[in-house]
Amino acid sequence: MSYGSEHIPTEIRQKSQDRVVQITWDTGEVFLYSMEYLRVKCPCADCCGHTPDQAKLVDGKERVVIQSITPVGHYAVKIHFSDGHDSGVFSWSTLFDLGVNQAVYWSDYLDALQAANKRRRPSVFPIQVVS
Repeated sequence: MSYGSEHIPTEIRQKSQDRVVQITWDTGEVFLYSMEYLRVKCPCADCCGHTPDQAKLVDGKERVVIQSITPVGHYAVKIHFSDGHDSGVFSWSTLFDLGVNQAVYWSDYLDALQAANKRRRPSVFPIQVVS
């Protein structure tokens, strides 16, 4: 059952060493999603807001990894990221859309980062050692 989604995954495979998630769809299509891409495109209200003008530009997630992926019914997965974020429920429709439109979404994201003078790498603050 697709529960409102036009497409459903037949396999979801986390490839931690490559920092990607590979999803095979019932259409035969296979998409590779970087863990960073999934983190910055999280569909939760905290990241997307309740309206488009409330959406946040999530930056500094280049090194984020996925700690676990858990099913949500028969229609989605919840992804738990290494930065502690775990409130996004990725429906099959959302994941398929993120796969099909990945090149455009990623390019738009990189353009938005540049326009906001933000970056993919996490900010590193020097640690001051006091003796």
